[in-house]
Amino acid sequence: MKLNYALASTLCLALLLSGCKKDSKESEKAPEKTESNQTSGETAKDNNTSSNEDEKDATDDDKAVVIAKTGLSLRAKPSGKSKLVTLLPTNTIVRIIEEGEKATIKGKTASWYKVQFGKKEGWAFGAYLKKGAKVEATNDADAETEGAGGTETDLSSVIQKGLITAPSGLTLRKAPTPRSEKITVIPQNEEVGVLEYMEDSKEIDGMYGVWCRVRYGKKEGFLFSPYINLSTATITAKSGLTLRTEPDKESEKIKVIPFGKEVYLMPPTDPNMENPDNVYTDENGGVWYKVRYGKSEGWAFGEFLEIVTEGC
Repeated sequence: MKLNYALASTLCLALLLSGCKKDSKESEKAPEKTESNQTSGETAKDNNTSSNEDEKDATDDDKAVVIAKTGLSLRAKPSGKSKLVTLLPTNTIVRIIEEGEKATIKGKTASWYKVQFGKKEGWAFGAYLKKGAKVEATNDADAETEGAGGTETDLSSVIQKGLITAPSGLTLRKAPTPRSEKITVIPQNEEVGVLEYMEDSKEIDGMYGVWCRVRYGKKEGFLFSPYINLSTATITAKSGLTLRTEPDKESEKIKVIPFGKEVYLMPPTDPNMENPDNVYTDENGGVWYKVRYGKSEGWAFGEFLEIVTEGC
């Protein structure tokens, strides 16, 4: 009887110890699961940094492309004198919400369109919009932009030039998809040469665009178009245009940009900000633009820039 009791006690103790070991192993596995989740989060963060979130196919039926090389004003109302909502960069794909009344501005007759750009809505003059989502070069590949950033890029055979706008850089990939292998990360304000625009429009992070095959230095790969600044304007002042630190004729001079050179019209810091910080109207009604020429960035007076959409 005593033997049976001893055996039973031993068996119970063995089962108890086995249960403790199992709990201990499960407890040890828990941190591994958490660490795995953190690693996954870092990968998603990297994709977000390079503007490569989940990709969706975009239908072209309600889309239009900005075809003016200097970009196009998005306004609060269908009038060239209405409040500026933001400046739509050239080659931007917008979603058409509705067609408004026709107007004639500087000899061009077209309808105003209410459109969506990111989280913003406003009115854009249709003479500088092309329905559909086919993106083509809008400025001269030989435009004298004086380079930018610190990497020299071979610009032979490119169809257009542009600047990287993503603050933390943009990932150059081997194929036109967010999940493709990474070649390198191109820093903000580096200049790239566009070799080809892909046919199909996509939606990433609420922005419509197309993948482009580009060259950076001696590397070639693919970038998503909304994060490349392609808008340029030509200097029209015969004696050159003064680049200044502030949108004020009395502010400090940075340099004088020669006649005929091209500057990049910089986008706002945040495309969804209420008041864009890349365009300023002074007390006399003069319009200033934030521009970049070579490695210098500052403010240029619009009167001496060839803004093809002026008045829209």
